[in-house]
Amino acid sequence: MNWTDCTDYGCQIHLGEKQRSGWYPQFTRRSRKPSVANEPHWRQEIEANPGGEWAPPQPRRRRARRAYHEITSWEHCFNDNCNDRQWQMVGAGYYPRQVGEKGTLSKHDRREHKKRRAVRTRLRKEGREKTFPDVEAMEAQSSDLRSQLDRAAQIIVAKDNDLERLNKEKEKIQQAYN
Repeated sequence: MNWTDCTDYGCQIHLGEKQRSGWYPQFTRRSRKPSVANEPHWRQEIEANPGGEWAPPQPRRRRARRAYHEITSWEHCFNDNCNDRQWQMVGAGYYPRQVGEKGTLSKHDRREHKKRRAVRTRLRKEGREKTFPDVEAMEAQSSDLRSQLDRAAQIIVAKDNDLERLNKEKEKIQQAYN
């Protein structure tokens, strides 16, 4: 460590360089740390080994904590106003509850859910690329629909013929009884 980075007033290692330059580096007010050299353990180390190459042990680094929404899924987020998962809850149509029940959406979210069901809207993270219709697929679908319509018309004609035949038989039976 360079002496210009050492903000410890009691540091015996960098004290000479600080005195020669007449400048003592300082922490900002918010990040002031207590002097390590004032602790009895380090005072003994400094006196026993002046100018020696020693350094305080580095503190153990903690793993970075993950955010709550990275750990849990939206089904386990019981905050109805959660900004990270709001659209997932609206898309599902309910707020999850701890007991396993489904809470009803707010009035605004019900309207949003209804809009999303009616017309597919683009979500925040979806891309903005333009898509072009597939003409061949649309023609194939229209020809399939025409063939289904023709089949339905044939079935209707056949059923109509069956009804006429049954009506004629009914009339013959009624004439036989009269």
